[in-house]
Amino acid sequence: MAARPIIAGAGVAGLWTAWRLAVENRPSILVTKGGLWDSATAWAQGGIAVALGPGDSPMQHAADTLAAGAGMSDPEAVRILTNEGPDRIRELVALGARFDRGPDGRLRFDLEAAHTRPRVIHAGGDRTGAALIGWLTDIVRADPLIEIHQWMEVRALIQENTRVTGILADTSIGRLRVTGPAVVLATGGVGQLYEITTNPTVATGDGWALAHQAGAELRDIEFLQFHPTALKLPHVNPAPLITEAVRGAGAILVDRHGRRFAFDADPRGELAPRDVVARAVATADSTGGAWLDAREIEDFPARFPGVTQILAQYGLNPAVDLLPVAPALHYAMGGIRTDLEGRTTRAGLWAAGEVACTGVHGANRLASNSLLEGLVFADRVARALIAESVEPLASSPEFEEVELLPEERTADAECEPIRRAMRHTMTTNVALQRTESSLAQAERTLAHLAREAPRGAWRTANQLLVAGLITNAARRRRESLGGHRRLDYPPLVPTPEPA
Repeated sequence: MAARPIIAGAGVAGLWTAWRLAVENRPSILVTKGGLWDSATAWAQGGIAVALGPGDSPMQHAADTLAAGAGMSDPEAVRILTNEGPDRIRELVALGARFDRGPDGRLRFDLEAAHTRPRVIHAGGDRTGAALIGWLTDIVRADPLIEIHQWMEVRALIQENTRVTGILADTSIGRLRVTGPAVVLATGGVGQLYEITTNPTVATGDGWALAHQAGAELRDIEFLQFHPTALKLPHVNPAPLITEAVRGAGAILVDRHGRRFAFDADPRGELAPRDVVARAVATADSTGGAWLDAREIEDFPARFPGVTQILAQYGLNPAVDLLPVAPALHYAMGGIRTDLEGRTTRAGLWAAGEVACTGVHGANRLASNSLLEGLVFADRVARALIAESVEPLASSPEFEEVELLPEERTADAECEPIRRAMRHTMTTNVALQRTESSLAQAERTLAHLAREAPRGAWRTANQLLVAGLITNAARRRRESLGGHRRLDYPPLVPTPEPA
């Protein structure tokens, strides 16, 4: 069999990479920490932003993306995203994807925060991510060129002569060494390092830890996006998300007095960039509470069936109830530094999706750009892998059993109190608003927790490592931009408004 790259992760980026390779008659090995449905993509209620609607253009989409990124986005990466995005959506439709359409049969485009045009497409209302994973999973499973291994957790990257040549992965029956010509990390985000997050439980920062330990460079990891409207429920993890599109459809934010407060922070009110709205919600929440009022939205259950179902589980009806909300860690703008084809700074290692930093998002992600980024840059990763045609090293077999140390079997199970303390520290000190004092305190606490972690608890150690890297990066950036807000270094100028 031809040399097979190893793809770690089964969200949109991992699945699309495997599919594109297969279309070009190239085999791959796809491994995923959980099942094929365990990814942030599957949880995505929001849609896909793409410039296909009347009066819109890739140039305007790019302008909105650059404005939201607070001057930190890479213009060339943004140009690629907005120009190549329409072709990826056309391909999805050709593969059988069914997006929501209006009465005239044309794609329906919705408005979301910081977009100057309605350009967000959805599938099944607020179930776009689940629909996308459903389509791609069916395609990938049916392709004989893609070998899938579920419940295989990557422990470390293998290197030979400074080149990444495979992975060490744990399964239910032991540890395996899997070698190949390249490794593509598509492992998702870092939400589970925080107490309140919309991310699934598998989002523990694995890819950042693996890349850092292999010597690859991370970039802009202090820029974290908190979604303004997670449903505020005690002891529920992940926190149920109330999609941005609900505010786009007309829902408003009110405080305990029923006063609409979002306009205090920005003239765009509820449709300001997410970092602005999230801070406004946090302020209201800390002084008595914040609620989303969606009672004026017509036909809410048909437009937002997923949200309606979630609310019903907790006895809430959007037609009559105010919905309690609070910010929750949602998305990482930074990640493993890549070029525009997904190469990291380590030979043989590639990255795509949320784990990567392509330069698209800058300091603050524009709503619904993440699924598009996953598609566009995963496609570029696959094409670049094909062009390179790297041959495998012949020094070891593709799959090989490796001994698992006895202490590694149970060590992490004993560390939940340590991880709980880590999540509390990150939520208290490295969240929406940060100071030198809070970040220094977080560094001390995380270092102490790392010393407390027993030998063999590599999952816990990796999470503490990534939490520490985020904290260090936040402490070094002595300015306020987008998703990184230092109270001791307020912004010198307002965040630019979209053109």
